[in-house]
Amino acid sequence: MTLVLDMTAADAVAHADAGSPVTVALAVGFDEIEATWRALETTTVSSGYRSFDWQSRFHRHLGDGGTPCLALLGDRPDAPRAILPFVVERSALGGVASFIGDKHANFGMGLWQRDFAAAMTGPLLTGALREIARRSPARIDLFRLANQPAVWDGMANPFLALPHQPSPSFGYHLALEPDADAVLGRVVSSNSRRKLKKKERNLAETGPVSFRVAATPAEVERFTDQFLAFKAVRFEALGIANVFGTPGMREFIIGAATDGLGSPTPAIELCALMVGDEPIAFFGGAISRNRYSGMFNAMTPGPLMKDSPGELLLHHLIRHCCERGLAVFDLGAGEAQYKSNLCDGQDALFDQFIPMTLRGHVAANGLSLAAQAKRRVKQSPRLWSLVTKLRRARGRTES
Repeated sequence: MTLVLDMTAADAVAHADAGSPVTVALAVGFDEIEATWRALETTTVSSGYRSFDWQSRFHRHLGDGGTPCLALLGDRPDAPRAILPFVVERSALGGVASFIGDKHANFGMGLWQRDFAAAMTGPLLTGALREIARRSPARIDLFRLANQPAVWDGMANPFLALPHQPSPSFGYHLALEPDADAVLGRVVSSNSRRKLKKKERNLAETGPVSFRVAATPAEVERFTDQFLAFKAVRFEALGIANVFGTPGMREFIIGAATDGLGSPTPAIELCALMVGDEPIAFFGGAISRNRYSGMFNAMTPGPLMKDSPGELLLHHLIRHCCERGLAVFDLGAGEAQYKSNLCDGQDALFDQFIPMTLRGHVAANGLSLAAQAKRRVKQSPRLWSLVTKLRRARGRTES
C-alpha cells in the first residue's frame, strides 16, 4: 500500500524561511508508483540508471533482501516532483539507506524536476530525509549516499546543500557531436587511430569485423552469457571478487536488456564487436535522453586480445552514439587507463553519510574516514599502482 505522508504544520513552519514546505510520500512497492515514476522520467533530470525498468529489475533480482523505501517529494501532496529511490539494508552499522543499485549504477542520484531542484535548500532536504527516516518501513540509522554527481545535465545536485566530501573516484565522459571522426580525432592521436585500424585489419583476417547491437531476446541471452564468462576469467586474473558472479545478475541483465529492445532509451543496451559470427568484446550501457552511460564491458581472453577488441568496440560504439544524436558518452566512475585515454571530461562526485540516530552518527564517522582513505589511495598513482600489482599477484597465486 502506498503511504502518503505530508510534512506536519510544525515542519512547514520550521522551514518556512528556507522556502516552500516539502511534501513527502513513501511507497514500498514499485507497482504502486509505476505510472507516476514513468511520467516523471519524461520531465525530470536523471540518469539511465534511474529508469523504472532499471530500478525495478535491479531490486527484483539483486535486492538481496533490502526493503525499498521509494520517496516522492513535491510542493503539494498530489504533485510529486522528485523521486529518491532508496533501499534500506540491515548490517553491523544499523539500518543503512542508499540509492538502489549503489555501485552498479555508477552514479547515485534521484529524479528531479529542474525548478523544484533549484528551490531545494539544506533545511528543506534535511526535513524531508528526517520524515523519510521517521516513516520508513525499515529503521534508518544512516543515509549512505555515494558517488553523487555534483552536476548532471546542467543541473546542480540538490544534495550539495548538505555536508559532503569528495568521492574516492571521478566519473569520466566524452562530449559528442554529429561528426564521429571529429570526436575521435579530438581525443585519439592520428598515430593511435592508424594502429587501431591495422589491428582491425588483423582481426578481419580471421573473419569479417562488425559492430552489433543485440536486437532479439535470443541475442540478448547469448551476449549476456558470453559476457559473464569473459568477466569471470578477467576477475580471476586480477585477483578481484567477481561482482558479476552474484546470483541474479544474469536474470537482471537479460530482463532489463530484453525490456528495452527497440526503445531509443533502453534500460540496458548490449552491443558486441563480432568477428564472423563470434562476439569477442562486449559493452553494456543505459541511455537517458541525450546521454549514454557505460555500465560494463568485457573482451575475449584468447589470442585475439592482442588486437585490442575492447578499444575497437568503444570506437564503433562512440560512432553509433554520434549517429543517434546523443550528446554525452560516459564510462562511469572509477580509475582505468582506457577511460582517461578516451574521455575529455570528468564528473566531480561526492559522498554523504547522513545520520538519523546516535548509532548512525558513529557509523557515519567510520564510513567517512574509510572513504577519505580510499580516495587518498586511488588518487595517488604510486599507491594505486601498488594495489593493482598486489591484486594481480594474488590472482596468479589463487589460480
